Amino acid sequence: MKADPTDQRRLVDLAELDLRLAGLEHRRGALPEQAALDALEAERRSATESAARSRIHVEDLDRATTKLRSDLDAVHRRREKDAGLLEAGGLSDRQTTELEYELRSLARRQDALEDEIGELDRRREALDADVSHSGAMISDLDTRIDAARSERDTALADLEDAVTAATAERSREAEGLPAELLDLYARSAQSAGVGAAILNGGRCSGCAMDLDRSTVSAFRAAAADAVLTCPECGVIVVRTGAP
Repeated sequence: MKADPTDQRRLVDLAELDLRLAGLEHRRGALPEQAALDALEAERRSATESAARSRIHVEDLDRATTKLRSDLDAVHRRREKDAGLLEAGGLSDRQTTELEYELRSLARRQDALEDEIGELDRRREALDADVSHSGAMISDLDTRIDAARSERDTALADLEDAVTAATAERSREAEGLPAELLDLYARSAQSAGVGAAILNGGRCSGCAMDLDRSTVSAFRAAAADAVLTCPECGVIVVRTGAP
């Protein structure tokens, strides 16, 4: 293939723009602002799950406490009934002994229930503190997430502006280039990762390989409008007139 040497040199500028666009695309996928936002959102999900678990524990404790209080009320009623029977008198010795024994048992049961309720109340108080702390943390994270999202959006907007500018510049650079030359450039970019590169002395700047002397001699002897490709990587090599 033959192409005007000026058009060939424009391919190098085109390749630089393509590399810039590729870099911008890579940055889009590895945006630090997005990573910071993702980390905060993950932290919020963790805090939300922790708060949800604490609320479930609170509900479990409340059910357990309700059951214990119901049992305690039953013990109180039973003690009052037995105490009333003793005060009323008229009981046999055996009945009196049985009631006194039951009252002592009920007193121990009451103490045990009150201790259990007290322990559950303390655990609930600690869980309430956890829920409150999680709520404050979530509120703080929401504020930080809003700020991080704004920073991410600004960074994305700046990135899109850079992509738009580079794309427009690339279109201008490619305008007027022969279709056959652009097609070869596209195939080179697809296979070698870069469409065109400078022939720097005897080295291809596309693959950074030093070419053998016979190839370098052939390249130097080729007509100025001859389109050359690197035998190592297949990229279009552009001569600049430098030795």
